[in-house]
Amino acid sequence: MGHAEYRGSARALRSKGDVTGDDERAALFAAIESHGTEIRRVMSRAGADHLLGSGLTMQQFRVVMLLSQDGPLPHSELAHALGVSLASVTGLVDRLAARGIVERTPSPADGRVRLAGLTARGLTLAEQVTTEGRTLLHTLLRAVDTEALRGLEQGLAALRGAIGHEGP
Repeated sequence: MGHAEYRGSARALRSKGDVTGDDERAALFAAIESHGTEIRRVMSRAGADHLLGSGLTMQQFRVVMLLSQDGPLPHSELAHALGVSLASVTGLVDRLAARGIVERTPSPADGRVRLAGLTARGLTLAEQVTTEGRTLLHTLLRAVDTEALRGLEQGLAALRGAIGHEGP
C-alpha cells in the first residue's frame, strides 16, 4: 500500500463514526511510516554524488556522520551507536584514518582512552552531504503551504519531545 492509500485510509477512518481512537491511531501510524519511507527514499539521493564519489561504505559513512554530529567519540560509544562490536569499530576507524578522514586523539578526560574525530577532509565531506540534503529539504518544504508547515512543525516538535521522554 502506497502513501496515498495510507493517507486515504486514515481519512476514511476519521470520517466513520464507529471507529475507535486506536484504529485511527493505527492508520495514522501506518500513514506516517509510509510518508517517512518515501521521504527517506528521496532524501537518500541527496548527497549521493559526494557519498558515491567518496568511495566510503555505508558503515564508514555512518561513522563520518556520527562524528560530524557528535564530535570526537571513544570507540566504545561509536560501537554502541552503530550497533556493532568494538573490533568492527576499530577496523572502520583504521580504514578511515588511513584515508585521512578520521584521526585518533587522546581523551582530555582519560589519557588511556583514544577518541575518533574527523579531520578537515572528513568535516568537508560531511558538510557537503549535509548541505545537499538541506538544500533538497528546503526545496521540498517550499512546495508545502504554510498551514501544513505549521502542522508539520507541531507534529515534529511533539515527536522530538517524545524522544526525550521515551528514548529513540
